[in-house]
Amino acid sequence: MDRAAVLDVVSEYEQEWGKPMPSLNHSLAQSALIVELSRKYGDEYTILSELTLEMYPAATPDVAIYPRLSPNWLRDEIRKTQPPLLVVEIISPSQSVDELIPKIERYFEMGVRSCWLVQPPLQQIAVFTPEMQPEVFTRGPVQDPASGFSVNIEDIFKG
Repeated sequence: MDRAAVLDVVSEYEQEWGKPMPSLNHSLAQSALIVELSRKYGDEYTILSELTLEMYPAATPDVAIYPRLSPNWLRDEIRKTQPPLLVVEIISPSQSVDELIPKIERYFEMGVRSCWLVQPPLQQIAVFTPEMQPEVFTRGPVQDPASGFSVNIEDIFKG
């Protein structure tokens, strides 16, 4: 596949999903977060990947955490109107932090308690609360004061 064809694929993905195409490191960080959060909190909470939230404009965080949900397998939901407790955004290679700040602010307007911004190249997680004063973690436990969730950063960025 030539470069122009690859760019067309990226463009189609971005048009369909409304966000940049994820990368290998993005996927690895997302998978690790889901595994760790599910291991620690899966009995009490539902950890979801790529579920669209009904807000304007609609947004699809990489990870969203809700109080335990009971699925109705006969009636699916395309967009969730109830805000999650926590959302996680993992920055993609084609994104900047400046692009994600307005999205984080919209999550808080919806009623989300906290937002984690994961930056794989820096192996760091910034925890935002509605006051928009992030706390940045580069090692050890990531402690979220608003939601109470915690993960060990070394478990997310395993070598």
